[in-house]
Amino acid sequence: MKKVSILSLAFLVAVIVTGCGDDPTSSESEDVSSKKQFVYNAMNYWYYWQGDVPALADNRFSNNQKLSSFLQGFSDAEQLFNALQYSEDEFSFFIDDYEEFADQQDGINAALGVNYGFIGFQNSNDIVGYARYIISGSPADDAGLQRLDLFTKVDGTDLNTSNYRQLLSDNSAHTLTLATIKETSQGVAFEDSTQKSIQSEKVIENPIYLSTVIDTSNTKIGYMMYNAFQDNSHHDLNSAFNDFNNQNIDELILDLRYNGGGTILTSQLLSSLISGLDNSSKFGEFSYNQKRSDQNESVYFLDKVPLQNGEGDFERNDQGEFVNTEPMNDLGLNKVYVLTSGGTASASEALINSLNPFIDVILIGTQTVGKDQGSLTLYDAPEPYLNKDKANPDHKKAIQPIVLKIVNSAGDDYPDGFTPSASNNISELTVENIQKKPAIGSPDDPLLGRALSLITGQSKFQQSSPSLSGSQMMKEQKDFSPQGMYLLPEQAQFLFGN
Repeated sequence: MKKVSILSLAFLVAVIVTGCGDDPTSSESEDVSSKKQFVYNAMNYWYYWQGDVPALADNRFSNNQKLSSFLQGFSDAEQLFNALQYSEDEFSFFIDDYEEFADQQDGINAALGVNYGFIGFQNSNDIVGYARYIISGSPADDAGLQRLDLFTKVDGTDLNTSNYRQLLSDNSAHTLTLATIKETSQGVAFEDSTQKSIQSEKVIENPIYLSTVIDTSNTKIGYMMYNAFQDNSHHDLNSAFNDFNNQNIDELILDLRYNGGGTILTSQLLSSLISGLDNSSKFGEFSYNQKRSDQNESVYFLDKVPLQNGEGDFERNDQGEFVNTEPMNDLGLNKVYVLTSGGTASASEALINSLNPFIDVILIGTQTVGKDQGSLTLYDAPEPYLNKDKANPDHKKAIQPIVLKIVNSAGDDYPDGFTPSASNNISELTVENIQKKPAIGSPDDPLLGRALSLITGQSKFQQSSPSLSGSQMMKEQKDFSPQGMYLLPEQAQFLFGN
């Protein structure tokens, strides 16, 4: 299904690679067989749908020889992993190099420095890409690419429904053919304009893209665009909320429209910073597969900010309390405005869901993905496959299977995502908005403008609804690669042991 490697953007891209068959006489065959054994054992142990996949049943093979024969039927560990996934699983993926994947989770990528999305059309195979945002100082920024720039070709190849997931999936330089948009009597038309050649280099992205205060005549409004629930951003998040407190903001707008997920712990933290809810209030409940059901647990909001140690881990004492913490600069709000899109997934949705029973969560934008499941990085290490330090030194393969489902304190899940009310269902993908290219944080942005209008009651912030028939034909392609929502290995080790 999905495979992780160093990518050309901040979001993960699905790539299919066909491996070579095993040679039973070679040392490589023994190594591949070892990887396949790890994949099978780890999936049997952890996979959320283990009971629904016949090949993963504990009584499926009467002896090791039959299991070995089954494993030999797959060319490599990745093909086996894909074959073991449940039909409804959209989000488990194979990891080519777990060290590169760890860098990606920390916002370090070999990248162009542009986060992009795609637009599809009714009754057409054509696809148009667009720049969601540009990372300052990145190759895309140096090349002059702007937010909401459109592109129709990558390295001279037209984008379509068959290739758009692959054309930007490597870590090389690319040339984008930019285009302009206009309305016609038949809908919308795109005209190629210039080309932008963009280099690829290591890009470090701060998930807090923008944090500022908008001071209207009567109201101080905090605005934050947060693009990934990175566990190395806890101190920065807390500092940003300290600034909000120092400026005495009255309302908060949290922009998660491009946030595809991240660590559950960071979602717990940001929910707590917004609401002031602490560890006496339930954030949600985790449920695992039947074999691990004795570890089903309730998780809570936080009363302190957990911080990583020098090795990037969150240490706990014997009572399960975090060792390295700092006081929390929470706002104690009873309402928050959240901006959403088809790129809002997983840990972002968990934040919305966890706060829903306690405070008013006003959604503005378009429908979210609907990923109420969490994953875990599993290594070729002794059971329970969590300790990277004890992983097989001969390779860096790992897997990221779905291992849990999460509901909030009221028992609510979100398999279909969250949809804003009709009056707040607003897309940034309109002809008018793409032509204007409003900056992130500008009141001219239609999602932010709607939030400001609701808060202030001033219609000057409200963008007029587009009457262009062509824009109604455009639809954001489903974000095929949300970052996901995952447990940290040390969280799982605390629950399941080493």
